[in-house]
Amino acid sequence: MTEQASGVVESLEDLDPQEVFAPHRHQVILAVRITRVFNTLDLGLVAAVIDTANEAGFELVREQTFREEWLLCVFDAFDDLD
Repeated sequence: MTEQASGVVESLEDLDPQEVFAPHRHQVILAVRITRVFNTLDLGLVAAVIDTANEAGFELVREQTFREEWLLCVFDAFDDLD
């Protein structure tokens, strides 16, 4: 079994894609901050994290809100989805 990565992302600067989405990992779990702007959700950070994961060979497979300001995201490596 490989090491599982987890972490908290409050801004894109908090994410080191080479460390978090390293090739030896099969799964990554991140809590990504979602913010409210004028009673709507700003999902820009979530979209940026998903794009970064996709570029590194990972796909979002599950997500769930946690409290009102976090989205828990589970990413699996593309090669593990077959």
